[in-house]
Amino acid sequence: MCGEISAENGKKGGRPKYNNKIRIDIPNVNLVILTPEQYGSLIEKYGYELLHKAVLILESWLKTSPQGEKYRGRNNYAHFRADGWLINSAKTKN
Repeated sequence: MCGEISAENGKKGGRPKYNNKIRIDIPNVNLVILTPEQYGSLIEKYGYELLHKAVLILESWLKTSPQGEKYRGRNNYAHFRADGWLINSAKTKN
């Protein structure tokens, strides 16, 4: 996975820091931040319909949940794990 690696990652590297200014524009979605490469890989992995449902669920969670506040303004790629709550919620949503 490509990211802009920063010196702020710590002595041992840590997670790469992503530039939040490089992001895709999804209609009616303001808080979910993904790079074009990440969005493309997620479409390949899950398909457009499932990914769109998951993005809308994450957008709602970021807006309404107190726990979601700390993830606002950050890259949200890590939320889209195949075994995570977000994809499972999108699969069960009709």
